[in-house]
Amino acid sequence: MPDKLQSLFIVASLIILSFITFNADASSINQKEALEPWQDPQVYRINKEPARSYFYSVNKLDSAFSKTPWNEANHLLLNGRWKFYWVANTQKRPEHFEQPNYDDTRWDDIEVPANWELNGYGTPFYHSHQCFDKNAIPPVLPNSYNPVGSYRKSFNLPSDWQDKQIYLHFGAVKSAFYLWINGSKVGYSEDSKTAAEFDISPYVKSGQNTIALQVFRYSVGSYFECQDMWRISGIERDVYVYATDKVHIKDFHAHTSLSDNYQHGILNFSASIANYTVNRAINYKLALQLSPKDKSNVIFNKTIDIPSVPKGKSVSVNIKELIDSPQLWSAESPTLYELSISLLQEGDKPQEYIGHLLGFRHTELKHGNILINGKPVLFKGVNRHEHDPITGHVVSRASMERDVKLMKQFNINAVRMAHYPNDPYMYYLADLHGLYVMDEANIESHGIGAANQGGSYRPETHLVNKAEWKGAYIDRVSNMYQVSKNNPSVVMRSLGNESGDGPNLEAIYDWLKQQDPIAPVISEQAQLRRHTDAYGQMYAPIRDIKRYAEMGIDPKRPVILIEYQHAMGNSLGNFAQYWENFEQYPQLQGGFIWDWVDQTFALETDNGEKYWGYGGDLEPPATESSLSFSANGLVYADRSPYPYLYEVKRAQQNIGFALSNDNANEVIVSNKYYFKSLSDYELQWELLENGLVVSKGSNIKLSAKAQTSQRIALALNYDLSPNKEYFVNVSVSLRKATHSLSAGHVVAQGQLAITQASPRVTLTKANNDKKPVKLKVSSNNNHINVNSGNTLFRFSKSSGLLTQISVNKKDVLTAAIVPDFWRAPTDNDLPVAGFGDALQAFYDVANNIEKVSLEIGENSKHSAVIQAEYYLPSIESRLFVNYIFDSQARLTLDAYFYAAPHKKQAELPRIGFRFPLTSDYRSAQWYGRGPHENYPDRKLSGSEVM
Repeated sequence: MPDKLQSLFIVASLIILSFITFNADASSINQKEALEPWQDPQVYRINKEPARSYFYSVNKLDSAFSKTPWNEANHLLLNGRWKFYWVANTQKRPEHFEQPNYDDTRWDDIEVPANWELNGYGTPFYHSHQCFDKNAIPPVLPNSYNPVGSYRKSFNLPSDWQDKQIYLHFGAVKSAFYLWINGSKVGYSEDSKTAAEFDISPYVKSGQNTIALQVFRYSVGSYFECQDMWRISGIERDVYVYATDKVHIKDFHAHTSLSDNYQHGILNFSASIANYTVNRAINYKLALQLSPKDKSNVIFNKTIDIPSVPKGKSVSVNIKELIDSPQLWSAESPTLYELSISLLQEGDKPQEYIGHLLGFRHTELKHGNILINGKPVLFKGVNRHEHDPITGHVVSRASMERDVKLMKQFNINAVRMAHYPNDPYMYYLADLHGLYVMDEANIESHGIGAANQGGSYRPETHLVNKAEWKGAYIDRVSNMYQVSKNNPSVVMRSLGNESGDGPNLEAIYDWLKQQDPIAPVISEQAQLRRHTDAYGQMYAPIRDIKRYAEMGIDPKRPVILIEYQHAMGNSLGNFAQYWENFEQYPQLQGGFIWDWVDQTFALETDNGEKYWGYGGDLEPPATESSLSFSANGLVYADRSPYPYLYEVKRAQQNIGFALSNDNANEVIVSNKYYFKSLSDYELQWELLENGLVVSKGSNIKLSAKAQTSQRIALALNYDLSPNKEYFVNVSVSLRKATHSLSAGHVVAQGQLAITQASPRVTLTKANNDKKPVKLKVSSNNNHINVNSGNTLFRFSKSSGLLTQISVNKKDVLTAAIVPDFWRAPTDNDLPVAGFGDALQAFYDVANNIEKVSLEIGENSKHSAVIQAEYYLPSIESRLFVNYIFDSQARLTLDAYFYAAPHKKQAELPRIGFRFPLTSDYRSAQWYGRGPHENYPDRKLSGSEVM
């Protein structure tokens, strides 16, 4: 365990359980006293800059498109060591600490960004929904444990910033905070997952300045932030200061759409120009230039005269440009253009540059589907929490890049920002690599109940129905909308998650529609009420969504499952069946798997053994927790894939394969993409005979256009033999590298059965050449023996079991072969009614097996059958087994399980046999599905291989 994670247990031992309890008297709000902002639902921002689109303003043209402006003269990155002081509750907050001359030498140092609880301050807490107390009634907050972290940081302001407008940017701070500069209170902010910016121009001076910050773990904003994630606190994203001229671009919106049957582009551009001088600003212009990313040509240049701007005011400028036949942005072909924005002073002298990567993309709800550029695409999505196994909610850009590339490698084309706006760099990557984004407001009130989920939801006390909370709802959805409004990847927006349903949700739906009337807005909590553009039911069974499509329950809205296929433990059974239905029914447009990455931590035991820690591993003993519910990703916390991620890749691949009905040597290749041909790909194939490659071909160029197919002739050049099993393995790979994928990356695979023989196929060619050996079956008072050459099989007449196999007089088994009905339980088993005691009967079936009969069946020169019947008293059932021997000394077990009809059992864990082998046997070979782990309901991605 890292030192800092170890130290949290020392602190935690002092505060066991206090953080989830209430002191009823102390926690009650005294109405005679004025509420502080962190206690008041009607106060959620003070002196905080209006939310804006995310961009960097720089002073050099060649830096306009930089994503690392820290080296520019007008930016100061303040990440690093800050002075820090932590207290367990609000009454112990330090006083006057914001003053520049305050002595903080006894304070600790903490890294920014970082979560307190992972650095030894307080305790992390994992719950799938609970905020702090399951009986909490808004706006009451915990009193005995509501930690406050106080920060101090000094920085030097360059002398040439004296006449600039200066802003301080906090990327994300959990959950609420006050800000002081040089001892003066600047403002207050809530909403922990979107940026808080403050105009600090009146408070700073040249030279040394002091920032002071006081962060509250719990505030009224916490009632919006009861997501299924670790409850940890602190500054979680970048902190920086930047300077602009007194007249500068405050915000801009580059909204694109398409016209003329989605053939031509429309750019509706608007910008807000602010004037912080003491005079009216005149003779300013805004210059726009649009070019391909390779700068091969200029699509348009436009210079706009800016009306005079009164002092202390802003004005807007707007233009509309029509672009002939642009290349469109989609997740399949994420074409981006460079939009250069320059603010010109009198004499056309540039003073400010902004670079924006623009994509022409049109999204709408039409004809019962959400259309991207006119096509009803399928959303092959995942839910993604921000999580790092060491740093928690502080996620590096390298980690984000790893996530996006992995998603593209495994045929994932969409991501839901669950359950809050992510770091803006993630949206940039989605734009660049091609992912459809469902953006989501930082609104989840699961701790006080969610709609459609039973009795815990109390509408009379829920903030979704309270007028005094409406402003905070709108503020949060506005923060989400504004920051990503220019990202082409954001094709739909969510009002939040498990938030209850009521008038405040209706209000934010209407607010978003006022901003962008055609952009789809989704609320699972709304079900099929007016304020959602899709039916997003969580974990809807296949039968339900199939019924929705077949019965035309709501022909105007599609099904998009915002969460499905809960990937906890050994999971994702029946995933392929979901995709069979998504592809069959046009109104079923896919969904978002819960979820992408395990929210586990890289811990170590006292003796250095590494393990993945989840809920209950970091909290004090006896703390209520959702335990391993945090481990439900398609990838481990270090981004290593689980076996079922390969099932996702196979079921969601965009290329299909089938054998021609009229020509067994011809494969039909189907292009399931909506916007591109297969010209960037090539096909390879192999012919397998009983699992061995006997013929192959490669480098076959493909050409099928979107949503069409083509036929590929295979030069098999091999005579097929009877009684052997033949498959053609086909795969399609990239001819050239892309942003996300390397050349040669396999994007689709298939296996097509040409013939099917007996399942008892020969494993190797060498076995085919062996001469058959004679079988000898003998019996005495104690045993039945089957001899085959140098191999002996021995059955016990008393137990009826096969007790030993000997080869060249050397024993193979350490105990008898017995039936086995048990497997290790998975996390998804635990909620099953009757697990535990009810399934215990299956655990020791083999220990209580009783022989009913043991007989010699068919017996010939080269084959034999031993027939056995067993009684299983622990489950009052019977098992019939035929032990079948052939002339190559091979044994096949043919079993029939007869469950007692008079005694109902819990779910059968599994059925099989246990072969306890000696330590000489360390590897196995099989003919069947693989190479990765697969099951009867999760086998699409398992090829028939040796």
